[in-house]
Amino acid sequence: MMVARKVLVGIGAAVLLTTGGTATALAQDGHSAQDTRGVKASSKANASYAYAHATWKWKGAGSTGKVKVYVNDQDCNGYSAYAWMQFKRATGQTVDGDTYYWNSDSLCRGRGQTRNGPKFSDDFNITHGRVVVCQSDWGPDTCKYGKWHKNPRA
Repeated sequence: MMVARKVLVGIGAAVLLTTGGTATALAQDGHSAQDTRGVKASSKANASYAYAHATWKWKGAGSTGKVKVYVNDQDCNGYSAYAWMQFKRATGQTVDGDTYYWNSDSLCRGRGQTRNGPKFSDDFNITHGRVVVCQSDWGPDTCKYGKWHKNPRA
């Protein structure tokens, strides 16, 4: 049985390998075509006073797509709840995202709030991401940290 193998390589082009009737598309960085759209990620932080859930896609070693964060003030105690994203570099350093996602106490009896945030990018490899939920309670705020989600691209 004869097996045909055809490899096409060009600038900005995908590589198509055909072997025995099976075709697999590979991006130039070695990830499959599906991976080039991003790898889904999420993190949750749940405390008695507030809950946050964040979703995003890893777009590369040092970047994400837009971040979507849900925040709910769960105890309605007069203090507002908020969340933000946190990322860990390959060096071990932790970097906070620039955007805070609020659910003010006046809205606590509702379903919480979902907000869309910006993409995150860094000059270093970002190995992990997570959401942090806090209660704005006069002084150092009380916070709960979600579990880290590993970046498969880093």
